[in-house]
Amino acid sequence: MKRLLGLLAVLVGLGIPLAAQSQYPYDRDYDRGYAGPWQGRMSSDDQKDFNKEYDKWQKANAKSDREDIDKHARKMEEIMARYNIPPDTPFDTIATSYGYSRHNDVRQFQGRFSPDDQKRFDKAYEHWLNDRRKRDRDDIAKDEGKMQELMARYNIPRDVPYDALSSGGRGY
Repeated sequence: MKRLLGLLAVLVGLGIPLAAQSQYPYDRDYDRGYAGPWQGRMSSDDQKDFNKEYDKWQKANAKSDREDIDKHARKMEEIMARYNIPPDTPFDTIATSYGYSRHNDVRQFQGRFSPDDQKRFDKAYEHWLNDRRKRDRDDIAKDEGKMQELMARYNIPRDVPYDALSSGGRGY
């Protein structure tokens, strides 16, 4: 009987930290702090639709209405899929206030880097993508710092998406 109680105590001790984990499937705190690479990608109509669904999703979360939470999440995921936004991207990195986002025409920033800096940016961008897949927060932050440093040197705003600045297929 003592062994059974001991085993039960160990299982409970291991289970409590697991139960305390976030209900959100991906802990993506490293995406917070700036506009994120996905804002400004959608058409204004889709962004407004996404923001409406996000607002309804937040209200459903506040009421703990599982059916509405799932319904609004599916609608937001449909919009995200149209723009090839990864499904594990947190909704709050895409939602904007007032139904619109500050739009920069990313084309005005493409091709600004010198050839050497473009290679450095591309290398940091590739590492950043791989580290995001591996969910390696330390390396993500390091790679993001390198890209942000290059962007600051060329006066490129922080909210310009990284993939718009990488040479991927543009022939640099």
